[in-house]
Amino acid sequence: MKLLKAAVFFAISLVALVVGVLFSSRNSQAVSLDLIFFQLPPLSMAIWLLLSLATGMLLCAFIYSFITFKLKRHNGQLQRQLSKLNATQSNQKIP
Repeated sequence: MKLLKAAVFFAISLVALVVGVLFSSRNSQAVSLDLIFFQLPPLSMAIWLLLSLATGMLLCAFIYSFITFKLKRHNGQLQRQLSKLNATQSNQKIP
């Protein structure tokens, strides 16, 4: 099941990347981005779109890794509690 989930996630990511590349390849005019405090140099719109796509994907992966780490740590705590409970329960059954 994990392999299927990973394959579906990979396929969706690959499709999103291909769509992003195809969309951005059609937008080749030079554009400069004006952020509030500074202005970035003019580059083709395709490069800006690919950079924003890659940045979004990296941010999602970064945030997801924190969530996964937190859940794994909590799972470890629960597993330790369960093993302690099982140990005390087995000690109580033996008179």
